[in-house]
Amino acid sequence: MNASELKHRSRTKKIVLVFVNITFSILLAAFSVQFFPPIYLINIQIDLFLLFLIFFIILQFIIGKYIIRFVWLLYTGIVLLILLSSLLRLSWNVKTIYHNAQINIIQLFNSVSSQVDIKPAINAVVPHISLQQRIQQKVNYKDSSVRAFAVEKSLLYFDEYYFKFGQICRQLSLIKYIKDNYKYVRDPNGFDYFAPPQESIRLLAGDCDDYSIMMASTLIAIGANVRIIWAPGHVYPELYCGNQKNFDKYAGAIYSFFEKEIGNKKIFYRLDKNGDYWINIDYTDNYPGSTYYSEEVLSIIYIK
Repeated sequence: MNASELKHRSRTKKIVLVFVNITFSILLAAFSVQFFPPIYLINIQIDLFLLFLIFFIILQFIIGKYIIRFVWLLYTGIVLLILLSSLLRLSWNVKTIYHNAQINIIQLFNSVSSQVDIKPAINAVVPHISLQQRIQQKVNYKDSSVRAFAVEKSLLYFDEYYFKFGQICRQLSLIKYIKDNYKYVRDPNGFDYFAPPQESIRLLAGDCDDYSIMMASTLIAIGANVRIIWAPGHVYPELYCGNQKNFDKYAGAIYSFFEKEIGNKKIFYRLDKNGDYWINIDYTDNYPGSTYYSEEVLSIIYIK
């Protein structure tokens, strides 16, 4: 074998090893991202990309020394890890790895959020304070049946992501169940009927204020913070997300859990006077943080 052939063979070997390294680095990053909180650069989520770079650099160094023996050891380890996690029902399997990679790559190339300002309503009458107080008083998060419903539905979805997102999983699970099952029914003509949360839980039906009262009651019952927005012709709840760092975790969770519903759309939020984030959890769209039914606001009802 002459020098030219040896050089060509060496180059081919290096290309193959780099390709193998990239493949394993993507798999390891997509698996490991499950255990890391979202990391954002401005509005772009980069935790998967950072993990990929870390694994690529480490593996490139190791492969350069041990090559084939290490590749087979790594391959066997990944397969065993996936099989073990599947047998233990940890949900960190091939489907989850693919899902993590897909969602994080989408977020890497998309700006995920957009601020919506509160606009005072121009040609609408502010609801009388008595109506606002009636809604506020109907919210009941201390009732045992409300608490039991909230806990049960908070455990239905997204449990495999609890290590990454914590209690956000519980809140979004509850929101998903209510949004997926709630049916709209009008009030009697000429009368604003505000249903207690126990009634709305039993029926999973009512109008926008009944929905808002139930959503606020159940979410507060599992430790969340919710306020109710009275807009022209509509009432809807908003979920408190905290400061920007915490909001980034909510955004990452929403993109992970509602990827079919959200598509290429953004998460819309409002900032309060303290600079904290709130997102719309209305039933008029099918993912938290969707576009607002109306940007105009007549009143903000905080729950005591």
